[in-house]
Amino acid sequence: MDQLRVGFIGAGKMANAVAQAILLAGRTRSTLPSSSEAKSPKDNFGRYHGFSHRKLLRSQAEQLGAHHPGGQLRLFRSQNHVESQSQTSQDAASHLRSPGMGSTSYARSTAQYPKTKYWRPDGDVKAVNIFASAPSNRNLEKFQTLSCRTTHSNLEVLQNCSFVFLATKPHILPTVLHEIAPAVTPEHVFISMAAGVTLETLEERLPAGTKVIRIIPNLPCVVQSGAIILSRGSCVGEKEVDLLKKLLSPSGLCEEAPESYIDIHTGLSGSGVAYVYMFAEALAEGAVKMGMPGPLANKIAAQTLLGAAKMMLETGEHPAALRSAVCTPGGTTIHALHELEKGGLRATVMNAVEAATNRAREMGKR
Repeated sequence: MDQLRVGFIGAGKMANAVAQAILLAGRTRSTLPSSSEAKSPKDNFGRYHGFSHRKLLRSQAEQLGAHHPGGQLRLFRSQNHVESQSQTSQDAASHLRSPGMGSTSYARSTAQYPKTKYWRPDGDVKAVNIFASAPSNRNLEKFQTLSCRTTHSNLEVLQNCSFVFLATKPHILPTVLHEIAPAVTPEHVFISMAAGVTLETLEERLPAGTKVIRIIPNLPCVVQSGAIILSRGSCVGEKEVDLLKKLLSPSGLCEEAPESYIDIHTGLSGSGVAYVYMFAEALAEGAVKMGMPGPLANKIAAQTLLGAAKMMLETGEHPAALRSAVCTPGGTTIHALHELEKGGLRATVMNAVEAATNRAREMGKR
């Protein structure tokens, strides 16, 4: 089977995270048009760091003698657990450096993301078959680090790829759709990552019959522990959805849902990670107030959230049942929970999800 080619119009942090997931994906059996069926087979992209980086990856794989299991990565695995499994499994692996974040707020941050990634040399989509376009080189450099091909022309992405992610800001997307519409063919599948831009809007601005899917990823996709919801347009079949799920599975959880859930997902999970970070910050600062050093408090707070989330996922228990199991009559936990209830934590978080959802819906009405 000819290699599937995947394109990105827009090259921000979430586009880069999705590209890494696609590189991690195991072999997929797709019946989508191959790259050889694209209307323009020219690969007239600019310079990229393909050969040297792939050679380095192969060298690292040989030195490690380590292997990564196929299929979907489990959610919320700790780095030590991943390293342990990589030494005992059977599939070749190598480490990729995780690129920094592309947004202004994260550019100011000194926080570093994990520098270890696992790359699947046997995946259907090789790095050289991922194409990305952006107006400037700032975000494209991250794709070049992954050995992907880059350009400043959106039309070149369409000429070379049939599976195209629309990863621009929502207010820029209408201009992009107007630009690319004349070049769209029945073979193209578009996956929009833009918040607030509905399937109806996408289908209206592209030629009749165009296959369109919406996805909303969240930031933890960068560390393969994200949550993604996808909704299909009226012309999308099972084969396109199945392929997309396989490509995105290394990002974490990937579920199909009605489009009406998209905005709720934004309020719950897209924005929700920020609520969790704020809670983790407060949790750690409480420990600092009581005398624990900050770095240790942050690490324990993060591990506490990680463990709690993993228990929810693996036991299937309702969070209220798990919370009750921690409490003992007259103990420390029930006293602490009483303070959280007095502070209105439950209602405040529910209000936050509602506010973010409503804001996402407002954006979709523009």
